[in-house]
Amino acid sequence: MTSPNSEQTQGSATSWNDNYETGHPSVDAEHRELIRQLEELKVAVDAGAGREHVTDLLVILQRYAHGHFAREEAHMARVKCPAHGANCAAHKEFSDRLDGWLELLTQGATPLSLVRDVQSESMSWIQRHILKIDCQLRHCAPHKDTLASAG
Repeated sequence: MTSPNSEQTQGSATSWNDNYETGHPSVDAEHRELIRQLEELKVAVDAGAGREHVTDLLVILQRYAHGHFAREEAHMARVKCPAHGANCAAHKEFSDRLDGWLELLTQGATPLSLVRDVQSESMSWIQRHILKIDCQLRHCAPHKDTLASAG
């Protein structure tokens, strides 16, 4: 059973809950989308999706994550969040890992084992990152209710 402010993904223990709320609705919406995409990847792998489909899902995740990171970093700078520097560094580290995983997959690594690792590690990273860094936005007044589009 989920609370009114919790979203449970069907067939998964992953849920969105109040602990992930940053006080900035656009940031929270994008975090929900990242978690949704990771769950979609898990469902595809569990269903035995082929390399091409899995690679397509990873490319979509990679593009979305890169865009989200840029928008969130700009937002944190605008609202003068003290976690801005740590956020940028964490995003760079994760982006490099995601890029490397995608390169391995396209070079012939076993999709099922690699993608299970990518999905699991990514979900864990995102949840820890939101709680440790992004939730520091709670202490920053929202500049606007939307993330600016990053160039």
